[in-house]
Amino acid sequence: MAFSFVQFADPQFGMFAALSGFNNPDTEKLERLGLNPPRCSKIEGFEYETKRYSKAISLANQINPSFVVTCGDICNDKIDPTYEYAELMRITSELNKDIPMHWVSGNHDVSNTPTQQLLTRYRGMYGDDVYSFDVENCHFIVLNSTVCQDPSEVWDEWIKQLHFLESDLKKARSRNVRHIVVFTHHPPFLIFTDEADNWLVIPKERRLVLIDLFIRYGVSHIFSGHWHRNHHSYFKGLEIVSSSSVGYPLGPDPSGIRVVNVDDNSISHKFLSLE
Repeated sequence: MAFSFVQFADPQFGMFAALSGFNNPDTEKLERLGLNPPRCSKIEGFEYETKRYSKAISLANQINPSFVVTCGDICNDKIDPTYEYAELMRITSELNKDIPMHWVSGNHDVSNTPTQQLLTRYRGMYGDDVYSFDVENCHFIVLNSTVCQDPSEVWDEWIKQLHFLESDLKKARSRNVRHIVVFTHHPPFLIFTDEADNWLVIPKERRLVLIDLFIRYGVSHIFSGHWHRNHHSYFKGLEIVSSSSVGYPLGPDPSGIRVVNVDDNSISHKFLSLE
């Protein structure tokens, strides 16, 4: 068994324009968080994201992986992503037809506090937000980490997701799959499993429940985005990989994509810059 897949994170069409403009309060907020928002005159449109997402799709076509997965914050506008979505899909249509695209929801796609209405809108645009699929003898699970982050308006969705995850992991392990990999938008944690709650990660109350299931059933990797920079964490054989964004990066890493190679004995990966 040997194949590859490509991970995108945070194409976030419209983000650069939304953050542009001097004296933008959103950029000041990001700077207080230690991040690096753009400092430029006000602009409109999606030129920044269009250029980078087009290059990401072109690279994916050259690599010809078994699939591409986009780990959340697909568009930026939480209220009305209509025009951002149209540009996203125009470029996505250039992906080779035999390469499936798997979507993962992010907080900009279903808001920081998801509602049933917003989840229904997302599912109408991208399909299921919690699901699994197989490639060769490997099992892949997509979770809605924004629901895990704040299920206050959709508690039943958190419970359903948890039941799905445990049942799906049991079935995968019973089939003796070679690797189990999870895709999220938020990483479960940054450094320690019991670290304090913050906007980047899943709160400890639900994080520890998820981590227990991942370890119990032998999940080897979690690939996520959200931070707009590269980061790696490890816990009891579980590797958590956060990838910098296809769109605007907020840390020291450039815009880029991650190429993941899978064989019987290992999963390895490399980040490729789009700059």
